Amino acid sequence: MSDVQYKKHRVFRETPDVIFYDISVENSNASDLVVHEGTAISPPDDMVGAKQFYIHYHQTDNNRVLQGERTFELVNFEWKYPYHIVSLTRTSGALVIPPKTYHRSISGEQGSIVINQAIRTEGFDPESEFQPVSAAQEPELYRVLMHEKPVEHTLGD
Repeated sequence: MSDVQYKKHRVFRETPDVIFYDISVENSNASDLVVHEGTAISPPDDMVGAKQFYIHYHQTDNNRVLQGERTFELVNFEWKYPYHIVSLTRTSGALVIPPKTYHRSISGEQGSIVINQAIRTEGFDPESEFQPVSAAQEPELYRVLMHEKPVEHTLGD
């Protein structure tokens, strides 16, 4: 079984040209809508061009593409294969990003809209949970990016 997990949606009704999805995520206690205009990168590279990542300690992300395409880069030192690249579309389901996973995302040319049905735990503070971390400042992260071959996933195809 892969360390990369996702939560599939459930179609509960279909009519001509309309599909009703149940996209519930158990224990979700926060919903963030993230809109990328065009080929946006979040977080952007730092001032010297090094990749930056977010890492949460008190939040599990459940990122679901509502429109467009979004590719996530994930690094988790506890996984058997620590480096993954995951491409998502509307049909993919929600990508689960557990705490202590470095992550960043890049939208397709048309941009994308993602809903993150997060699970936040005691100690969550947006000031500390959403500070970009530069690979230039994190030696182990830099080592993984330079020397590990990423496992590539396309969910929903």
